[in-house]
Amino acid sequence: MEFTVERTLRRRGRRFFVWGIIVTAVALVWLADLETNGRTTAGSDSTMAAWFVLFLSVVSVFRGWGDLRKARRPFRLRVDEFGITLHDTELAWEQIDAVSLWHTPNTSDSVDEFPASPKSRLTLWTAPGVTLRRKADRTFGDDRTRYTLVECKDLDQSVSELTAALAAHAGARFETAPRSVRPPIPVTVSGPERNVPGGEQVFADARQAGTWALVWAGAAAVCMFSFWELMISHTAEGVGAVIGLCSLGGAVACWPLAGRSLLRWHRPLRLRIGPSGIGMREFTEEEQYFSWAQVAAVTVGPRHPGSRDTRPWVVVWPLPGTATNLPHSYLLDGHQAYALVRLDRLPGGAEAVVPVIRAYAGERYTETA
Repeated sequence: MEFTVERTLRRRGRRFFVWGIIVTAVALVWLADLETNGRTTAGSDSTMAAWFVLFLSVVSVFRGWGDLRKARRPFRLRVDEFGITLHDTELAWEQIDAVSLWHTPNTSDSVDEFPASPKSRLTLWTAPGVTLRRKADRTFGDDRTRYTLVECKDLDQSVSELTAALAAHAGARFETAPRSVRPPIPVTVSGPERNVPGGEQVFADARQAGTWALVWAGAAAVCMFSFWELMISHTAEGVGAVIGLCSLGGAVACWPLAGRSLLRWHRPLRLRIGPSGIGMREFTEEEQYFSWAQVAAVTVGPRHPGSRDTRPWVVVWPLPGTATNLPHSYLLDGHQAYALVRLDRLPGGAEAVVPVIRAYAGERYTETA
């Protein structure tokens, strides 16, 4: 499959360049107007705002010009049964040690937890003795030579299409999870999920929600009865009136808590595992479901490598390009992971859940504890 960048770079470059020119002109007119009216006092709010807008617009112009220049440079990326073909070289799969869609946090912080829409780039590690006519990436703690081929946001095609091409042709050379988590295996290798007897299994935790719903509802009923007895049936004064008003406040506070517990009982914490995939739903929230075709690896162990909290979590490593909305995510060695649930929150704990995950996940399953 052939991948291109011209359309995306030109479209984005024109947008940044044109709007940058327009805003630059507006900022210059603004500054000229301030100068004409004698309001260009150093440090004034209007002057600082005008210069700030001018600075941003100039940055936009240079950003757009840079994208337009990149669009005119030679570029070729082809992934097929032979290997990866670039505009300046051809690499057979035998010359490639590994290829991966490497993620980087899209924030200014160095913390990898909860990355805001992490950026992905196509990277490859060459076999020993093979070099490319381009600058290698700087790596730490990795003796292999790594090259970045393209930023995925620059491609005219989607990340899912690139993932499908690599899965179809790269085999085990396509790293979809960190090597510290699981040795590379071909994406097309499936586990025994279709051959496991018993069908889908569900682990739901509604044990305490129903009890608390009754407790809060009972407390609210007692408070309402006390309010009725003290303030409605009898004319309470002094301390009785205060107690009646407090009972009304207690009822107002208890009813929402009873409703929330009832909702948690109706839509409890739930993990379901079956032949089609694995799904997780927090209390009262929508379910996040991964089909096995979207999963690169499933691990059971600490939520973060090296964490002091050793309680086991179920962590899913999805294939790049898989759309998710889970908040509990982090990056490890350029790969994105989603912490689904801590196992001690589920009925039976790890002893009940782990054998089911191991049975359905097959080669995707790894213990990191």
